[in-house]
Amino acid sequence: MRWGLPAALAMIAALAGCEPVSLTAPGEPSVRLVGDVLVGGPAGYCVDPVVTRPRQGFALLAACAAMTADETDTYPGDIALITVTVGDAGSAVVAGQEEDFKTFLETPQGAALLSASAIGGPVAVRQTQTDANAVAVYTEDVGPPGVKGTQTQAWRLFTDMRGRLVTISVRGLSEDPLSQSTSRALLTQMLAILRRANDETAT
Repeated sequence: MRWGLPAALAMIAALAGCEPVSLTAPGEPSVRLVGDVLVGGPAGYCVDPVVTRPRQGFALLAACAAMTADETDTYPGDIALITVTVGDAGSAVVAGQEEDFKTFLETPQGAALLSASAIGGPVAVRQTQTDANAVAVYTEDVGPPGVKGTQTQAWRLFTDMRGRLVTISVRGLSEDPLSQSTSRALLTQMLAILRRANDETAT
């Protein structure tokens, strides 16, 4: 069993102000967040029912095996904590402004905004990328990660969906860290899953 993941889930529950009644509660395959945004994950990932807050537009996805008491359950090959956050109605700002959004994230003000909204706290921007209706940023924690047991690097992606700004983040574990490319591939997979689930295209 990978002990780091249950510990990280417990830490996120504490940071979110949630009482972790049970971290062995079975995960859900999907959840519908505010704005009617349906969220599901890659094979082997489930929605954590303890930390996820649908009405607040927040979902945490992790290995389904981390949410059961059966130590023989199989973990996916790439372990990460994945979060999806849905903004307010009318908050969509990415489509058609990808380059401007990317340029802003590369400024000190952009880094400060990322730091304020990151589980890990203050971050430094290491790389940014754009695609149609998508801006991705790779960050590294300046100090210790806010979630014990997670690595200091993380990918985050911003996209518009159903008229709202949607943010996806992928962060690996310190004991089994993800490479930058592996983490990016998982981020891309999550974006594709969300677009299919919500009948959204890149434009």
